[in-house]
Amino acid sequence: MRLLKLFVPIFLSIILIVLDARFSYLDSFKRFTLTLLSPIYLVVDLPSQVIDWVNDKGSENELLVSENDYLEGQLIELKAKLQTYNNLTLENQKLSNLLESSYLIPDHDVILARIKSISQSRLSRKIVINKGFNDGVKLSDLIIGSDGVVGQVTEVTPMYTTVRLLSDPTQYIPVKNARNGIRGVTKGLASNERGMTLKYIPLDSDIKLGDIFVTSGIGNSYPTGYSVGRVSSIDEEQEPSFMTIFLEPMQNMNSLELVLIVKEKND
Repeated sequence: MRLLKLFVPIFLSIILIVLDARFSYLDSFKRFTLTLLSPIYLVVDLPSQVIDWVNDKGSENELLVSENDYLEGQLIELKAKLQTYNNLTLENQKLSNLLESSYLIPDHDVILARIKSISQSRLSRKIVINKGFNDGVKLSDLIIGSDGVVGQVTEVTPMYTTVRLLSDPTQYIPVKNARNGIRGVTKGLASNERGMTLKYIPLDSDIKLGDIFVTSGIGNSYPTGYSVGRVSSIDEEQEPSFMTIFLEPMQNMNSLELVLIVKEKND
């Protein structure tokens, strides 16, 4: 009985194989069976298709993210290069202004220097520049910017120099009116104002608002004719016989980065 149960399925399978190979009796049955099984195949294959779709979308998204990061990096790099270009343009303009200003003092040599630090208070106004006596800097050398006098050297080390600004309350500069030659000596203001005073000018002197005072060359401390300050106000009441003149520096110290150290040609 057991053998019968074993051989009957085997026998039927052999018959079906022979009939399928030799004749076409089972073609309709196979087509019908495949039609019935098609939805099952679709359901069974659906997870793999979903996985493939997700992987494709994930790859595309990763590629897009990578391209976006690259483009952002390129944009940042271009912006950085643009900043460098703009900075170089500004530096070139400043150098051009300084070199043009040096032509105003043909009897002197100049050394280009960069400001390293600034110290400004009510009673003291100084800057430190990146040149020292190794570069030929000496005490009392004049420091100028593209628009006018900055100050005078007061301390020198091998690599750095301290400059007292012209608005320092202990700084005195012999000047003259560029319009009519009236002379005087400026002194920095001991206040938060960045300016200078010019005292003991006779009341009948021809001084007007906007007049420009330049270095007079008295005492040979400064080259003659270099811009110091512009008259901002006039006080005729402090002294009975004299007027007090207030000057604003020609050189804007807030935007100053590069300066020239003025030296005698025989140094």
